[in-house]
Amino acid sequence: MSWRGLAAGLLAVVLAWVPTVARAATARPATVSPPFVTADAAVLIDASTGTVLWSKNAGQARAPASTTKMMTALLALELGNPDDIVTVSPQAVNVEGSNAHLRVGERIRLSELMEALLIKSANDAAVAIAEYLAGTTAAFAGLMNARAAELGLTATHFSNPHGLTQPNHHASAYDLALLARAAMAYPAFAALVRSPTGSMAGLSPDETAFVRGLRNTNRLLLAYDWVDGVKTGTTNAAGNCLVASGNRGGQRLIAVVLHSDNRWGDAIQLLEYGYAAFAFAPVAQAGHVVRTVRVAGARDPYLGLVATRSLTVPVPAAEADGVRIDATLAAPLAAPVRKGQRIGQLTAWLGRERLGQVDLVAARTVARAPWWWFLLRWLSA
Repeated sequence: MSWRGLAAGLLAVVLAWVPTVARAATARPATVSPPFVTADAAVLIDASTGTVLWSKNAGQARAPASTTKMMTALLALELGNPDDIVTVSPQAVNVEGSNAHLRVGERIRLSELMEALLIKSANDAAVAIAEYLAGTTAAFAGLMNARAAELGLTATHFSNPHGLTQPNHHASAYDLALLARAAMAYPAFAALVRSPTGSMAGLSPDETAFVRGLRNTNRLLLAYDWVDGVKTGTTNAAGNCLVASGNRGGQRLIAVVLHSDNRWGDAIQLLEYGYAAFAFAPVAQAGHVVRTVRVAGARDPYLGLVATRSLTVPVPAAEADGVRIDATLAAPLAAPVRKGQRIGQLTAWLGRERLGQVDLVAARTVARAPWWWFLLRWLSA
């Protein structure tokens, strides 16, 4: 088969596939009652796209309690070495609240402290990590705020690594959902927050080895096999807080509830609502050809474009058949083109609302044809 024939076949497949994307997502109930949430502030987002599916005072800055530790863990992953040994300081041991019973002079791997941080919600582990990364908790708070700015957390300011009540320490439900979304992209983080139990090993000052058991503070992990995180938080100022992640069929939703009368029920209601009220339309699969284009000046002019990542977009179930998918090219293509070169974007729309977007890149390198090839074509015309 010629390249032209192959390209035509690929294009036919793409054109046949696009309209079925929305149809495949329509097998959902037309209407679902909105959840009743006791929390003072709450939000539900789609983790793949960051789309807000439901909200209540989601942009309001509030005390976040130990949900703060998501940022502490994120920075530990990004700036630390999991095998580094951390020596526990008096400042870490003396912090109040939930703890992993650290003792001054104990030496513990960073990865073990992260288990205590995320599973046991240990404040002493948070301080030990902060001091390891930045020297002091105040300096670490500066790192936290810089990372928050990079993530676009506009209602967030951190004053400590653990979340105990302190002036100018606040975050919004929406910001915490975005923070959880960023942290869950790290497999090491995701593995810890979905673990009902864990352990922390280390060496005491006299070189005696110890292991301490850890139990996750997130009760939903044992109650629902599709819940896989993320973090609890409780202080007098913050009330009962929870960042919860659900994963059904590879589709992750993140719910945040702050100052809740029933954080477990609120979070499950939000997640269940998301899965019932929204369809999830597949737009692209990473590495698969989604469009074929012609490249000027090439001997083999037909080039497949592949998506750089998989993309599935949430859409209200009653409107699932209205999803439209468009591909746009950055510029007319001319050889040479290198494999992986960004060519354009694939965008999913619902009316005028953009649901999601993914970059399209060249599936292969396309060389410019030699001069004599153009001459032969001209002579044979």
